[in-house]
Amino acid sequence: MNIGRRDVSSSLVLHRSGSGWHPIGRGIVILIQWAFVIMYVIVMFLFASQEASSASYTNTFLARFLPHLSAAELRQLTLIARKAVHVFAYGVLTLITYYAGRRTKRLRRAALPLAVAFSFLVAILDEAYQSRLLYRTGSLTDVFIDGLGITATAFGLWMVSKWRRRHKEAAEDAQNKR
Repeated sequence: MNIGRRDVSSSLVLHRSGSGWHPIGRGIVILIQWAFVIMYVIVMFLFASQEASSASYTNTFLARFLPHLSAAELRQLTLIARKAVHVFAYGVLTLITYYAGRRTKRLRRAALPLAVAFSFLVAILDEAYQSRLLYRTGSLTDVFIDGLGITATAFGLWMVSKWRRRHKEAAEDAQNKR
């Protein structure tokens, strides 16, 4: 039964479904989530094409804020910072792809493997793309580092899902005992 009402905090029209109040047009919400995933990937590729994403630019940027560091220390910090960004960026990609997959009925059961596979595919394509740029280098090592973020996020999502499943089963058991 759909009962329309206006949400006080926004102008979205909401309807009642089996699991609560949702914006009308669940399909639109799913499309927006997938559009967000696609935009995130596009931004990643656009950023990779900018000189500001190069190691030399990062090194110069850090040198401005940390003038007391030696050249060797700056190189190490640049390397660590850049690789940490790889781990974080691909962790976020895995996360948003997973949530978009969970919202899509046909992909719900395979959302985690899909998110992992998609993120690895993007990582490989990104490094291949970077190998064609003048001030960037594509690296298989970077795909491995991206994989750390992908794997850590996937493991975290799997653990949360396992915990939720146990918690749900315990709540159902408690309910059945009453």
